[in-house]
Amino acid sequence: MSERLRSILAVAVLTAAVWVWADLEQTGENQARVPVQVSVPANYVIRRVTPEYVTVKFKGPLGELQALKTSPEDMVCRYDLPESELKGNHAVLKTRDGFRHWQARRITVTDTSDEMENTANGTVTVDFDRLVEVKVRVEPAVTGAVATAVTAQPPEVMARVAESAVKALPEAKRYVVARLAISSTPPTQQVEMEVPLERRIGGADGIEAEFNPPIVKVTARLGSAVTTKSLGRFPILVTAPPETLNRYRVVFQPEAPRWVELEVQGPGPDLERLTPQDIRVQLILTADDKPDPDSWLPGKPIVVGLPPTVKLVKPLPTINFNLEKQTEKTEGP
Repeated sequence: MSERLRSILAVAVLTAAVWVWADLEQTGENQARVPVQVSVPANYVIRRVTPEYVTVKFKGPLGELQALKTSPEDMVCRYDLPESELKGNHAVLKTRDGFRHWQARRITVTDTSDEMENTANGTVTVDFDRLVEVKVRVEPAVTGAVATAVTAQPPEVMARVAESAVKALPEAKRYVVARLAISSTPPTQQVEMEVPLERRIGGADGIEAEFNPPIVKVTARLGSAVTTKSLGRFPILVTAPPETLNRYRVVFQPEAPRWVELEVQGPGPDLERLTPQDIRVQLILTADDKPDPDSWLPGKPIVVGLPPTVKLVKPLPTINFNLEKQTEKTEGP
């Protein structure tokens, strides 16, 4: 390539770059609806920002306007409030001051309005609270079972909460609930479990807070409160080794029941989860069971599938049966 051709190409590239730069540097105008973002020190909390969005008209180099569209972190009305500006619980800010971060992009705000289409040079109102730490007692509560004694460790925790809210809270309501839900009552009637604290001080309608520690250990001694439930009618199923079933068939005494009614008793949560599909009534035979031509054989059915905390209200009746060889047709004794 000749030196002259190189020069021509260089001039062409430079000219194109100048044109692109000039095009991007041309001034453009735009309008956008952007969120209001307010940052405060860690020991403060924002309760409300009004308005939450503002409409802003602005102008600047086309290149910067295009870059702004692709920067959602900058497409906001932003305030970073130092502690020195947080006096009382209320601050009124100029809307235009929320776009100072655009100055580095050489973008100028020409007009602003809030959601109610108010006039330019409006304001943003910020309601905030200073966070303070107070000591609150832990009140453990047991659900799903009856508790005769409940304790929490530690019995008190530190709560981080808005100062104005805690000042309005009566001393009697300065507690936090540690709710222990019992799904299954153990045979020992003793439960010890780590429980997260509920988020509000003073009950469900209380004020929100952060707690240190957020989890306490709740120990509960449960009462023996039980309930009764009828499970319905169940057939008596015979279970035996294959060699027994191959040689014999089971013959029940004519008046012997083939079904049993089951009524159980136990902790309410355990009974609520119990369904008839979980239960079987079985008469279990072994290889030692042999025919007795002179009398009936007594059998004691068992219930399979009951949790250890659930018991039968009444014991199952004895079922008289006998075994016949498969080739025999004799009746029972």
